[in-house]
Amino acid sequence: MRGELMGFYSFLPPLLLGTATLSTSSAGLPDVYLLMGQSNMSGRGDLNQLTMHEREPDSRITVYANDGHVRPAREPLDDASDQIDRVSADPNAAVGPGLFFARHLLAARRVPIRLVPCAKGGTSIREWRPDPARSTLFGSCMARARESGGRIAGILWYQGESDTRSTADVTRWSADFSRIVSAARTSLGQPNLPVILVRIARQPKMPDLAARYPAWNALRSVQLRLEARCVERVGADNIPLNPDGLHLSTPAQRTLGLRIAATMARLQRQCRNKSGS
Repeated sequence: MRGELMGFYSFLPPLLLGTATLSTSSAGLPDVYLLMGQSNMSGRGDLNQLTMHEREPDSRITVYANDGHVRPAREPLDDASDQIDRVSADPNAAVGPGLFFARHLLAARRVPIRLVPCAKGGTSIREWRPDPARSTLFGSCMARARESGGRIAGILWYQGESDTRSTADVTRWSADFSRIVSAARTSLGQPNLPVILVRIARQPKMPDLAARYPAWNALRSVQLRLEARCVERVGADNIPLNPDGLHLSTPAQRTLGLRIAATMARLQRQCRNKSGS
């Protein structure tokens, strides 16, 4: 992914010059990013592997937390303590890609960022069906996005492992994902809202996991072929997993956060041009 990193830093000067266009017109309001998906988005990285710098919050990066309060973002972002919308409560949340992503994008953009954690471990794409009810994963996330107090600037989606148990689920995955993206853009009033799709990592090597998730590679192929307006893929390949063989480690999430930031920077420029703004 060296090309991705070089591409990211090559965009820094125009991004800095274009801040007023890319951010909300109201000074001080943050760009808001929704973190949607399952366990690798809510995070399973080891909190003890964070550096001292990574443990310190940055006042320019906030989280609209699960308890309904805005505060400086720190791990775990998806903390389920005092969670209001129980539908997305993930008591095992730890280190995910969201805060790493925000730090890298902030360095380029210098626009305040607010993260809205909506992910829940173990969820299939069918559980994310576009239902506006607050009691659903989708409805809760959209409601919290509108409550977050900033301009919705993008969606980060990392999900799919749970759907690899069945070939039938994989066959439907692309259409289901497209419906979710379309419904989210309609709900938020942004037809060109940038969406980053994280392609699931390589199939686990442990025989028991390979047997439990027989359609793993089939879903990776589906995600690789997916093409949609203002949607871009980021790979989770070649980065270390936890010993469980399924979840990304803290160093892996650190790398993934940078990859997502690099891709989001390019995608926002492309989508801004599509919208004619």
